[in-house]
Amino acid sequence: MVHDLFVNQAKAFRTGSKLEEPKKFTFMLAHQDKFEFITSFLTKAEIMRELVSGHGMGMDLVNKTWDQFIGSLKATYIEEFKFDGQIVEIVGRTRMKKNTMVNFFHLFIAIREQAYFVSGDKPILDKARETGVYDKLLTYIDLQKLVTELTHHHRGES
Repeated sequence: MVHDLFVNQAKAFRTGSKLEEPKKFTFMLAHQDKFEFITSFLTKAEIMRELVSGHGMGMDLVNKTWDQFIGSLKATYIEEFKFDGQIVEIVGRTRMKKNTMVNFFHLFIAIREQAYFVSGDKPILDKARETGVYDKLLTYIDLQKLVTELTHHHRGES
């Protein structure tokens, strides 16, 4: 969900232009009072790889950008997580792309935290549902609908 924000920041740094905040990030900021955002070292590693390798940013600048991101959402940052052979078993029983496998790592963290897993990776959401691994699964569109429902319910609307 946050990849576009960091890519846009890399472009803004490179060109000296104004940062264009993606709609998803603007949405997250606007509704941060309704959610506790959680992210992890895995997301940071993905962002670090993308910005250093794909956009030529230095590690210090990526760290600074990451810290601003965490601070803006008051997000909980998970610094460590222990994986075990369960991931091997799931991958062995399920045909999936490499990106989906990496997103399974994120899913395991969401499971441990009993948090909703929000992803644009439809294959992982489908695999998690069909295998019954976890049920707190949302697309970004689902998240928007949930916020709308919460807002209407809070106002006493039907």
